[in-house]
Amino acid sequence: MPIPFLAYFPALVAQDRIEESINIIGGGGEVEDRLVVGPPRITENLAPRANYDPVSPRALSSFGPSRSISFGDVILARSGDKGANVNVGFTPRKIYDNAEVWEWLRSFLTRDRLKELMGDDWQDWFHVERVEFPKIRAVHFVVYGALGRGVSSSVKLDSLGKGFAEWLRAVHVPVPIKFLDGGPRSKI
Repeated sequence: MPIPFLAYFPALVAQDRIEESINIIGGGGEVEDRLVVGPPRITENLAPRANYDPVSPRALSSFGPSRSISFGDVILARSGDKGANVNVGFTPRKIYDNAEVWEWLRSFLTRDRLKELMGDDWQDWFHVERVEFPKIRAVHFVVYGALGRGVSSSVKLDSLGKGFAEWLRAVHVPVPIKFLDGGPRSKI
């Protein structure tokens, strides 16, 4: 038996058809003054967003031998939805927060690696963007289309993308042994 659901369908509307205004509401709840501002006089196309794999990544073999463990044992992550897209950011766990772990993380987490971590759930029609935030030691991705038609009309179990990060943290990946079991830790 089908279950009804709400489908949100965004559409393009010419800006000159939108009457944008500022309303000043009085103490009694009525509009005291209304200023119609209209559409922007000048518009520009959006510039492409930054999207890149690591610049000058270190070879993963340079970090020494590795052991396959849950990615979440060394990495924290948070995810959520942006319409039909899911975003996820990764950063080292506090006890592993040092320059070498950050270098490994940024070298390890490429766009192709994210596709690999998604396994059979990756679809070739998805598009993935990747950016780094070195000052906070984070790598961020947006996967376009991963939530189907969007949160309000997605048939995905995780339609809000909240569990996406935890799902990826559960994947076993090769982590350098020197980072485990008493390896280098932050002084903080």
